Amino acid sequence: MLKYSIQRRFISTFYELFPKTFPKKLPIWTIDQSKLRKEYRQLQAQHHPDMAQQGSEQSSTLNQAYHTLKDPLRRSQYMLKLLRNIDLTQEQTSHEVTTSDPQLLLEVLDVHDELSQMNDEAGVKQLAQENKQRIQDIETRLEQCYRDKNYAAAVKLTVELKYWSNLAKAFKDWVPGQPLELNH
Repeated sequence: MLKYSIQRRFISTFYELFPKTFPKKLPIWTIDQSKLRKEYRQLQAQHHPDMAQQGSEQSSTLNQAYHTLKDPLRRSQYMLKLLRNIDLTQEQTSHEVTTSDPQLLLEVLDVHDELSQMNDEAGVKQLAQENKQRIQDIETRLEQCYRDKNYAAAVKLTVELKYWSNLAKAFKDWVPGQPLELNH
């Protein structure tokens, strides 16, 4: 659990750092990104090291919280850790989930192989668009899982999201003829 002091109050979750965005201070999946970004900027203006005496630690905590909550993969990993003490940032835990669904790994590897053999930008853009749609579908399903408190399904979808998000990074880094690295 977090125990950081921001303006002399102790927080236990990242959600508590953004009271305007999360008035109930509870972990939720659906986030108003523009509201979160606005509140983050306001808080950073107050706690930035150039503005506050002890701003460095506070600014760092705000930064970590913001980047965790704004990113769907990191948010889901954080929520599962918070709500069920399941740490999907640990490779062992993630690997255990993946081995229970070998079809996922085969599908990701197939797309990765297809990308590594691509020589034209149009083909890569098509694959990237398909991958973006997969990610959006997973995020929609995660929203339903968290609403229904179906954490077992959320675990599987979060691992799936991790693979497809890593592949999305490979699309951005793609250079014809260059080998691709796929991080897990």
